[in-house]
Amino acid sequence: MKSIASAPGKVILVGEHFVVAGKPAIAMAVNLRARATVETVEGDRITIRSKELKIEESFSPESINTRSPLYPVYIAADLARRHISLEEGLDITITSELPPAAGMGSSAAVSVATAAAVIALRKKINRGIVSKIAFEAEKIVHGKPSGIDNTISTYGGAILYVKGKGFTRINLNLKDVALILADTGVPRSTGEMVAKVRKLKARYGSVLDPVYESAEILACEVAKALEMGDIKTIGELMNINHGLLSAIGVSTLELEQLVYMARNAGALGAKLTGAGGGGLIVALCHKKSLPNVEDALKKFSKRVYIANISKRGVIIEHKTFL
Repeated sequence: MKSIASAPGKVILVGEHFVVAGKPAIAMAVNLRARATVETVEGDRITIRSKELKIEESFSPESINTRSPLYPVYIAADLARRHISLEEGLDITITSELPPAAGMGSSAAVSVATAAAVIALRKKINRGIVSKIAFEAEKIVHGKPSGIDNTISTYGGAILYVKGKGFTRINLNLKDVALILADTGVPRSTGEMVAKVRKLKARYGSVLDPVYESAEILACEVAKALEMGDIKTIGELMNINHGLLSAIGVSTLELEQLVYMARNAGALGAKLTGAGGGGLIVALCHKKSLPNVEDALKKFSKRVYIANISKRGVIIEHKTFL
């Protein structure tokens, strides 16, 4: 049996880090996807290869390398295999259009695609189960993830997410705008950045409490503006959100440079997206100003991505019974 599934990456428009503390965040799925091709094989081994990472590893009950970069993918595959009561082994090939460790949810997209492809070998996929399996894999990657990455990758579209309370879909009303992302080229660890913010919040709780409350109000206002198509307000609130993220210590010189370059080139708003400490910025642009912003960012970033919002979450692209 063979199946292929793909899942989208994401951009957090507002609310990253604050979402860990129970505040709302807004995430959008984008049209860059991770793909898992799964085939059943004899035995009980799960062999995984990543074309982008250029590595391959086999896992079995007797031999599990928990330090492997592919270990979270194994966890997603094994949990999905158990869910469908499959006793055969698996051969899995991972490909991805998403930059790793950059804040676009690449690890979650891989786990979501893997879980869905395995489940599809025997059952119709249940998105809730796929998301839960991917969340378990995300715990290995990020320590204490918020759950937003696996959720948006599973369901697609745009959501207002609150940890422990689920998500609400946002009916987008955006016209003649695009998202542009620029990569600093500086790798970072989501787990390390979350831990850093947690320590700062523990030390200066009374100082930072108003920042967290502002982030909550801001996310709700952005959700309203998205449904109204008020792009001016969205851009301004993105800029404010970047200031809040700077206040909790997750911005860097490289991120600040790209944010202000995007704004000066005509972006409606620009901010870091994801964990910070490196990774990406996201800018909201009129399509007519997109070339200027893109040209400005290309001069000082590792790579620039033009992203369209994807309404599709995880999908089964192919399924055969050999």
